[in-house]
Amino acid sequence: MAKVQHTRSKSPAGRLLEMIAMRHVPQAIHVVAVLGIADLLHDGAKQIDKIAKATNSDTGVLRRVMRTLVAAGIFAEDKSHRFRLTSLGQRLRSDAPDSVRAAAVLLSGEPDLEGLLLSCVRTGKTAVELASGTTNWIDYYQSDPARAAVFNAGMTALSNAHYKGAVASYDFRAIRKLVDVGGGHGRLISMILKAYPKMQGVLFDLPHALEGGRKTISENSLSIRCEVVSGNFFQFVPEGGDAYILSRVIHDWNEYKAVAILKVVRKAIPSNGRLLLFETMIAKTNELSYPLLSDLNMIIRTGGCERTKQEYRALYSAAGFKLTRAISTPSPTGMTIIEGRPC
Repeated sequence: MAKVQHTRSKSPAGRLLEMIAMRHVPQAIHVVAVLGIADLLHDGAKQIDKIAKATNSDTGVLRRVMRTLVAAGIFAEDKSHRFRLTSLGQRLRSDAPDSVRAAAVLLSGEPDLEGLLLSCVRTGKTAVELASGTTNWIDYYQSDPARAAVFNAGMTALSNAHYKGAVASYDFRAIRKLVDVGGGHGRLISMILKAYPKMQGVLFDLPHALEGGRKTISENSLSIRCEVVSGNFFQFVPEGGDAYILSRVIHDWNEYKAVAILKVVRKAIPSNGRLLLFETMIAKTNELSYPLLSDLNMIIRTGGCERTKQEYRALYSAAGFKLTRAISTPSPTGMTIIEGRPC
Protein backbone atom coordinates (compact mmCIF):
# COMPACT_ATOMS: atom_id res chain seq x y z
CA MET A 1 0.00 0.00 0.00
CA ALA A 2 1.29 3.44 -0.89
CA LYS A 3 2.25 5.68 2.01
CA VAL A 4 -0.12 8.61 2.47
CA GLN A 5 1.66 11.90 3.13
CA HIS A 6 -0.32 14.47 5.07
CA THR A 7 0.43 18.11 4.47
CA ARG A 8 -0.81 21.09 6.39
CA SER A 9 -3.92 22.60 4.86
CA LYS A 10 -3.30 25.79 2.96
CA SER A 11 -7.00 26.60 2.72
CA PRO A 12 -8.32 29.74 4.47
CA ALA A 13 -10.29 27.59 6.91
CA GLY A 14 -7.22 25.50 7.69
CA ARG A 15 -5.04 28.54 8.29
CA LEU A 16 -7.70 30.10 10.51
CA LEU A 17 -8.16 26.92 12.55
CA GLU A 18 -4.41 26.79 13.08
CA MET A 19 -4.45 30.40 14.31
CA ILE A 20 -7.30 29.56 16.70
CA ALA A 21 -5.39 26.58 18.06
CA MET A 22 -2.27 28.71 18.53
CA ARG A 23 -3.75 29.80 21.88
CA HIS A 24 -2.23 26.63 23.31
CA VAL A 25 1.35 27.72 22.51
CA PRO A 26 1.60 30.41 25.23
CA GLN A 27 -0.05 27.98 27.65
CA ALA A 28 2.63 25.40 26.86
CA ILE A 29 5.37 28.03 27.26
CA HIS A 30 3.88 28.96 30.62
CA VAL A 31 4.04 25.31 31.73
CA VAL A 32 7.72 24.85 30.91
CA ALA A 33 8.53 28.26 32.41
CA VAL A 34 6.85 27.42 35.72
CA LEU A 35 8.50 23.99 35.79
CA GLY A 36 11.92 25.53 35.09
CA ILE A 37 12.67 23.11 32.27
CA ALA A 38 15.03 25.49 30.48
CA ASP A 39 17.13 25.64 33.64
CA LEU A 40 17.21 21.83 33.76
CA LEU A 41 18.51 21.69 30.18
CA HIS A 42 21.18 24.38 30.53
CA ASP A 43 23.95 21.78 30.69
CA GLY A 44 22.75 19.63 27.79
CA ALA A 45 20.03 17.43 26.34
CA LYS A 46 17.98 15.10 28.57
CA GLN A 47 15.50 12.27 28.15
CA ILE A 48 11.88 13.11 28.89
CA ASP A 49 11.68 10.71 31.83
CA LYS A 50 14.50 12.54 33.60
CA ILE A 51 12.87 15.91 32.91
CA ALA A 52 9.52 14.63 34.19
CA LYS A 53 11.09 13.19 37.35
CA ALA A 54 12.95 16.40 38.10
CA THR A 55 9.79 18.47 37.69
CA ASN A 56 7.38 16.02 39.35
CA SER A 57 5.39 15.77 36.10
CA ASP A 58 3.58 13.06 34.16
CA THR A 59 6.02 11.75 31.57
CA GLY A 60 3.53 11.14 28.78
CA VAL A 61 1.71 14.45 29.07
CA LEU A 62 4.92 16.44 29.44
CA ARG A 63 6.34 14.79 26.32
CA ARG A 64 3.33 15.98 24.32
CA VAL A 65 3.84 19.53 25.54
CA MET A 66 7.55 19.37 24.72
CA ARG A 67 6.82 17.92 21.27
CA THR A 68 4.64 20.90 20.44
CA LEU A 69 7.29 23.33 21.63
CA VAL A 70 9.84 21.56 19.44
CA ALA A 71 7.62 22.45 16.48
CA ALA A 72 7.46 26.02 17.83
CA GLY A 73 11.27 26.20 17.82
CA ILE A 74 11.76 26.46 21.58
CA PHE A 75 13.25 22.99 22.06
CA ALA A 76 14.91 20.48 19.74
CA GLU A 77 14.70 16.70 19.88
CA ASP A 78 17.54 14.47 18.72
CA LYS A 79 17.48 10.92 17.33
CA SER A 80 17.77 9.52 20.84
CA HIS A 81 14.61 11.44 21.81
CA ARG A 82 16.49 13.77 24.10
CA PHE A 83 15.35 17.36 24.38
CA ARG A 84 17.67 20.33 24.30
CA LEU A 85 17.35 24.11 24.23
CA THR A 86 17.34 26.17 21.06
CA SER A 87 18.30 29.85 20.93
CA LEU A 88 14.66 30.68 21.70
CA GLY A 89 14.52 28.26 24.59
CA GLN A 90 17.68 29.74 26.11
CA ARG A 91 15.64 32.87 26.86
CA LEU A 92 13.45 30.82 29.21
CA ARG A 93 16.42 30.19 31.49
CA SER A 94 16.06 32.17 34.68
CA ASP A 95 19.76 33.16 34.57
CA ALA A 96 19.83 34.32 30.94
CA PRO A 97 20.72 38.03 30.58
CA ASP A 98 17.65 38.54 28.40
CA SER A 99 15.43 36.01 30.17
CA VAL A 100 11.68 36.23 29.62
CA ARG A 101 10.82 33.32 31.90
CA ALA A 102 9.09 35.54 34.48
CA ALA A 103 7.08 37.22 31.71
CA ALA A 104 5.88 33.79 30.53
CA VAL A 105 4.84 32.91 34.07
CA LEU A 106 2.87 36.16 34.39
CA LEU A 107 1.25 36.74 31.02
CA SER A 108 0.08 33.20 30.30
CA GLY A 109 -0.75 32.14 33.82
CA GLU A 110 -3.71 34.13 35.10
CA PRO A 111 -6.76 31.81 34.96
CA ASP A 112 -8.99 34.45 36.56
CA LEU A 113 -8.49 36.67 33.51
CA GLU A 114 -8.46 34.10 30.72
CA GLY A 115 -11.46 33.92 28.40
CA LEU A 116 -12.79 37.35 29.36
CA LEU A 117 -11.84 39.33 26.25
CA LEU A 118 -15.37 38.96 24.82
CA SER A 119 -16.83 40.32 28.05
CA CYS A 120 -14.32 43.19 27.92
CA VAL A 121 -15.46 44.04 24.40
CA ARG A 122 -19.12 43.91 25.38
CA THR A 123 -18.85 45.88 28.62
CA GLY A 124 -15.84 48.15 28.10
CA LYS A 125 -14.46 46.87 31.42
CA THR A 126 -11.13 45.16 31.96
CA ALA A 127 -10.88 41.49 32.80
CA VAL A 128 -9.31 42.59 36.10
CA GLU A 129 -12.47 44.50 36.98
CA LEU A 130 -14.76 41.71 35.80
CA ALA A 131 -12.85 39.10 37.80
CA SER A 132 -12.18 41.07 40.98
CA GLY A 133 -14.58 44.00 41.09
CA THR A 134 -11.77 46.54 41.41
CA THR A 135 -11.27 49.25 38.80
CA ASN A 136 -7.67 49.78 39.93
CA TRP A 137 -5.45 47.21 38.25
CA ILE A 138 -2.49 48.23 40.44
CA ASP A 139 -4.45 47.33 43.57
CA TYR A 140 -5.38 44.00 41.99
CA TYR A 141 -1.75 43.02 41.49
CA GLN A 142 -0.39 44.45 44.73
CA SER A 143 -3.13 43.29 47.13
CA ASP A 144 -1.93 39.68 47.15
CA PRO A 145 1.76 39.11 47.97
CA ALA A 146 2.11 36.06 45.72
CA ARG A 147 0.42 37.78 42.78
CA ALA A 148 2.51 40.90 43.37
CA ALA A 149 5.73 38.86 43.29
CA VAL A 150 4.79 37.26 39.97
CA PHE A 151 3.74 40.63 38.53
CA ASN A 152 6.89 42.47 39.61
CA ALA A 153 9.14 39.69 38.30
CA GLY A 154 7.24 39.67 35.02
CA MET A 155 7.60 43.43 34.60
CA THR A 156 11.34 43.17 35.23
CA ALA A 157 11.63 40.42 32.62
CA LEU A 158 9.69 42.47 30.08
CA SER A 159 12.00 45.41 30.67
CA ASN A 160 14.92 43.26 29.47
CA ALA A 161 13.31 43.16 26.03
CA HIS A 162 11.81 46.64 26.03
CA TYR A 163 15.07 48.44 26.83
CA LYS A 164 17.46 46.44 24.65
CA GLY A 165 19.32 49.06 22.64
CA ALA A 166 17.00 51.83 23.81
CA VAL A 167 19.51 53.83 25.86
CA ALA A 168 21.99 53.92 22.99
CA SER A 169 19.28 55.22 20.66
CA TYR A 170 18.95 58.60 22.37
CA ASP A 171 21.51 61.29 23.19
CA PHE A 172 21.12 62.12 26.91
CA ARG A 173 24.33 64.18 27.17
CA ALA A 174 22.63 67.55 27.67
CA ILE A 175 20.46 66.26 30.55
CA ARG A 176 21.79 67.18 33.98
CA LYS A 177 18.97 65.75 36.09
CA LEU A 178 16.61 63.03 34.92
CA VAL A 179 13.34 62.18 36.69
CA ASP A 180 11.95 58.70 36.00
CA VAL A 181 8.21 58.91 36.69
CA GLY A 182 6.59 55.57 37.46
CA GLY A 183 10.00 53.97 37.11
CA GLY A 184 9.22 50.87 39.18
CA HIS A 185 12.37 49.23 40.50
CA GLY A 186 14.63 51.56 38.54
CA ARG A 187 16.06 49.38 35.80
CA LEU A 188 15.83 52.02 33.06
CA ILE A 189 17.17 54.98 35.02
CA SER A 190 20.02 52.80 36.29
CA MET A 191 20.98 51.95 32.72
CA ILE A 192 20.93 55.62 31.72
CA LEU A 193 22.85 56.89 34.75
CA LYS A 194 25.56 54.26 34.27
CA ALA A 195 25.91 55.32 30.63
CA TYR A 196 26.10 59.02 31.62
CA PRO A 197 28.26 59.34 34.77
CA LYS A 198 27.71 63.10 35.19
CA MET A 199 23.93 62.85 35.28
CA GLN A 200 21.83 63.01 38.48
CA GLY A 201 18.55 61.12 38.79
CA VAL A 202 15.29 60.76 40.67
CA LEU A 203 13.35 57.50 40.68
CA PHE A 204 9.67 58.14 41.44
CA ASP A 205 6.88 55.61 41.93
CA LEU A 206 4.20 54.42 44.35
CA PRO A 207 5.25 53.33 47.87
CA HIS A 208 5.04 49.62 47.03
CA ALA A 209 7.97 50.05 44.61
CA LEU A 210 10.15 52.01 47.03
CA GLU A 211 12.09 49.08 48.51
CA GLY A 212 12.73 47.46 45.14
CA GLY A 213 13.84 50.78 43.68
CA ARG A 214 16.29 51.46 46.46
CA LYS A 215 17.69 47.96 46.08
CA THR A 216 18.28 48.38 42.33
CA ILE A 217 19.87 51.80 42.75
CA SER A 218 22.12 50.50 45.52
CA GLU A 219 23.15 47.37 43.60
CA ASN A 220 24.20 49.60 40.70
CA SER A 221 26.25 51.85 43.05
CA LEU A 222 24.08 54.85 42.19
CA SER A 223 22.75 55.84 45.62
CA ILE A 224 24.81 59.05 45.70
CA ARG A 225 23.56 60.14 42.27
CA CYS A 226 19.96 58.95 42.33
CA GLU A 227 17.27 59.80 44.86
CA VAL A 228 14.36 57.39 45.31
CA VAL A 229 11.04 59.11 46.06
CA SER A 230 7.54 57.69 46.52
CA GLY A 231 4.28 59.35 45.58
CA ASN A 232 1.30 59.33 43.23
CA PHE A 233 1.85 60.76 39.75
CA PHE A 234 -1.81 61.78 39.55
CA GLN A 235 -1.05 64.25 42.35
CA PHE A 236 2.55 65.39 41.85
CA VAL A 237 5.94 64.51 40.42
CA PRO A 238 9.29 65.74 41.77
CA GLU A 239 10.42 69.11 40.48
CA GLY A 240 13.95 70.05 39.50
CA GLY A 241 14.51 67.77 36.54
CA ASP A 242 15.34 69.06 33.10
CA ALA A 243 14.03 65.83 31.54
CA TYR A 244 11.21 63.52 32.59
CA ILE A 245 10.92 59.91 31.49
CA LEU A 246 7.74 57.86 31.63
CA SER A 247 8.43 54.34 30.43
CA ARG A 248 5.50 52.03 29.71
CA VAL A 249 3.33 54.23 31.93
CA ILE A 250 0.99 56.12 29.63
CA HIS A 251 -0.10 52.99 27.78
CA ASP A 252 -1.62 51.73 31.04
CA TRP A 253 -4.27 54.46 31.10
CA ASN A 254 -7.20 55.70 29.03
CA GLU A 255 -7.11 59.09 27.31
CA TYR A 256 -8.52 61.06 30.25
CA LYS A 257 -6.10 59.66 32.80
CA ALA A 258 -3.13 59.72 30.42
CA VAL A 259 -3.65 63.44 29.84
CA ALA A 260 -4.07 63.97 33.59
CA ILE A 261 -0.67 62.36 34.27
CA LEU A 262 1.03 64.40 31.56
CA LYS A 263 -0.52 67.62 32.90
CA VAL A 264 1.02 66.89 36.30
CA VAL A 265 4.40 66.47 34.59
CA ARG A 266 3.79 69.70 32.67
CA LYS A 267 3.48 71.61 35.95
CA ALA A 268 6.86 70.33 37.15
CA ILE A 269 8.91 70.51 33.96
CA PRO A 270 10.85 73.68 33.09
CA SER A 271 10.06 75.58 29.91
CA ASN A 272 13.17 74.18 28.21
CA GLY A 273 12.72 70.67 29.57
CA ARG A 274 12.16 67.41 27.71
CA LEU A 275 9.43 64.82 28.05
CA LEU A 276 10.47 61.32 26.97
CA LEU A 277 7.92 58.54 26.74
CA PHE A 278 9.22 55.02 26.15
CA GLU A 279 6.34 53.15 24.54
CA THR A 280 5.70 50.35 22.04
CA MET A 281 4.11 52.52 19.36
CA ILE A 282 1.70 51.04 16.83
CA ALA A 283 2.93 51.50 13.28
CA LYS A 284 0.71 52.20 10.29
CA THR A 285 0.77 48.66 8.96
CA ASN A 286 -1.44 45.60 8.94
CA GLU A 287 1.48 43.37 9.91
CA LEU A 288 0.89 41.46 13.16
CA SER A 289 3.30 42.88 15.72
CA TYR A 290 4.06 43.04 19.43
CA PRO A 291 2.43 46.48 19.89
CA LEU A 292 -0.87 45.23 18.45
CA LEU A 293 -0.83 42.16 20.68
CA SER A 294 0.18 44.28 23.66
CA ASP A 295 -2.83 46.48 22.94
CA LEU A 296 -5.12 43.48 23.56
CA ASN A 297 -3.25 42.89 26.81
CA MET A 298 -4.11 46.45 27.83
CA ILE A 299 -7.81 45.73 27.22
CA ILE A 300 -7.63 42.74 29.54
CA ARG A 301 -5.48 44.10 32.35
CA THR A 302 -5.26 47.87 32.64
CA GLY A 303 -7.88 49.60 30.52
CA GLY A 304 -5.18 51.52 28.68
CA CYS A 305 -4.01 51.09 25.10
CA GLU A 306 -1.06 51.15 22.75
CA ARG A 307 -1.15 54.19 20.45
CA THR A 308 -0.04 55.49 17.08
CA LYS A 309 2.22 58.50 16.65
CA GLN A 310 -0.77 60.68 15.82
CA GLU A 311 -2.55 59.56 18.98
CA TYR A 312 0.49 60.44 21.06
CA ARG A 313 0.68 63.78 19.31
CA ALA A 314 -2.91 64.46 20.39
CA LEU A 315 -2.13 63.46 23.99
CA TYR A 316 0.87 65.76 24.07
CA SER A 317 -1.14 68.67 22.73
CA ALA A 318 -3.94 68.16 25.26
CA ALA A 319 -1.40 68.21 28.12
CA GLY A 320 0.57 71.27 26.96
CA PHE A 321 3.39 69.57 25.05
CA LYS A 322 4.50 69.44 21.44
CA LEU A 323 5.68 66.12 20.07
CA THR A 324 9.06 66.87 18.51
CA ARG A 325 10.17 63.45 17.26
CA ALA A 326 9.71 59.71 17.64
CA ILE A 327 12.88 57.62 17.71
CA SER A 328 12.80 53.91 16.92
CA THR A 329 15.06 51.60 18.94
CA PRO A 330 16.43 48.09 18.28
CA SER A 331 14.11 46.72 20.98
CA PRO A 332 12.38 43.50 19.84
CA THR A 333 9.09 44.86 21.22
CA GLY A 334 9.06 47.96 19.02
CA MET A 335 10.03 50.38 21.77
CA THR A 336 9.94 54.00 20.59
CA ILE A 337 11.25 57.08 22.40
CA ILE A 338 8.63 59.80 21.96
CA GLU A 339 10.19 63.19 22.66
CA GLY A 340 8.15 66.24 23.59
CA ARG A 341 8.74 69.86 24.65
CA PRO A 342 6.52 72.18 26.69
CA CYS A 343 4.52 74.60 24.57
